[in-house]
Amino acid sequence: MAPEKDSTAKTHVLHVDDDPDIRLLISASLRDFGYVVATAGTKAEALELAKQFKFDLCILDVRLPDGSGIELCQNILDLQPKVPVLYYSAYASDEEQEAALSVCGDAYLKKPVSAAKLEETISGLLNSKN
Repeated sequence: MAPEKDSTAKTHVLHVDDDPDIRLLISASLRDFGYVVATAGTKAEALELAKQFKFDLCILDVRLPDGSGIELCQNILDLQPKVPVLYYSAYASDEEQEAALSVCGDAYLKKPVSAAKLEETISGLLNSKN
């Protein structure tokens, strides 16, 4: 889903997760935080959005039906080199998290996470890129 048109919001977030319920929940939280949100359920959908829109932050699930979030991170960074990337996954061990971040990405949260922790992590990533 493309970002809604909202001239008052300045921070645009791409959220990619293959679970529609998680997408709905996280995108609602992100909107509550004041962000403009675009969502995708696959790597292909996310890449199309990244080609069409500039994002200030990407939140990526690691396991997607058509590839990995790590591959998607690399593809997005080819298009938008300075965008911070937050992985958000239920499946990663500490070693898998470290391996993902060693390839690309800026932070990793393991599902489930509180809205407060999500907002804190996002704020930190956005502030560190400014």
